[in-house]
Amino acid sequence: MTETLNELLERMFVGPVWPASLLISLMVIYSLIAMLGLVDLDMNAPDADMSVDADFGMDADLAIDGDMSLDADGFTPDLEAGTVDMGGPDIDLAQPGTLEFISGIMATTVRWTNFGRVPMVIWMGIFSFMFWLASYVIWHEFDASRYEATLLPSALLSIRNFVIAVVATKYLTLPLADKFNPPPNYDSRRLMGQTCTISSHHASSAFGQAKFATDTAPLLLNIRTNGPELLKGTKVRIIDFDPSNRIYTVVEITPETES
Repeated sequence: MTETLNELLERMFVGPVWPASLLISLMVIYSLIAMLGLVDLDMNAPDADMSVDADFGMDADLAIDGDMSLDADGFTPDLEAGTVDMGGPDIDLAQPGTLEFISGIMATTVRWTNFGRVPMVIWMGIFSFMFWLASYVIWHEFDASRYEATLLPSALLSIRNFVIAVVATKYLTLPLADKFNPPPNYDSRRLMGQTCTISSHHASSAFGQAKFATDTAPLLLNIRTNGPELLKGTKVRIIDFDPSNRIYTVVEITPETES
């Protein structure tokens, strides 16, 4: 019995099987503790906005122009001259669209895996099992005779197994995504007269996109203006809808149109 257990442990904790075996062991321990009632096993779908609309414009002005008056025994530091010249070429981190594009790709990738659309404990449970299964089977059936169980090959093989597990988890959780996170029921009639925010760099009579906030992920709408060009971040109101092209016509919200 002891020899069998030792052999199983040796087969589980070797090469690229190590990370997967450790992860699934932690998930088993967590599940056991949860079944004993010591941990609240949250089975509700996460109320997370996976669109990750992170506007990384990074318009950070390092010139600290603050008075910062601390009236404590007359101590009033003046931090007005806070600009630090580090020398070298000026690097403008606010590259229009670059970081926004990267954040959009990351958000799309995360949402594609259904992470955040099903309860995390379910997603992690399925992923842990698929990661361990792929790592164990592929190593003992194929990789063990081709690679040494050293650090670099094991790390590279673990990355490959990780990707395989993510893809498998995506398709295994697909039936659960709609159950725990049904798509919002918004149609053109309900959107008439509603407000949204321009998300593209600009919106005109020929191009534009806007985000309509919902309780879950925002809706991305194709829009056109019937007037001047509007910039990103402008609040607009939906006034018309073209069903053939699925394009909404919007106008800028001004003090006159807001009332």
